[in-house]
Amino acid sequence: MVFVAVIKYNGIEITCPSVQDYEGQQLVDSGRNANGVVVAQKINRRQVKLSLEWKVIYPKELQKILELIETFIGKVTYYDPKEGKFITREMYWGDYSVSTYWVSENGTPKMFTGFKASLIDTGK
Repeated sequence: MVFVAVIKYNGIEITCPSVQDYEGQQLVDSGRNANGVVVAQKINRRQVKLSLEWKVIYPKELQKILELIETFIGKVTYYDPKEGKFITREMYWGDYSVSTYWVSENGTPKMFTGFKASLIDTGK
């Protein structure tokens, strides 16, 4: 059996998220004509937003992803259900949030929970 990373960012494998939501977003230039009917034109292709969540993540794994987030824009390889295969798109990191779950006696976190981050298609 061959294991493939679920997501790669600039060729770097990201720890497999607990949840990966795929959202297709369509940009539209629209307005209404004199009769009040919507007149719309599709802009570019449908773009993707990946919402990622790690229910539990260790500090080293979290730190690695946070360092990738700081690079802001990169090439993301992920499985696209519409295409039915892994594809690569240019994406940027959106906001993220995380909670401390378990700390050591000296207060250093040993584990985090609820780490959420998103990758948003640039349209290129």
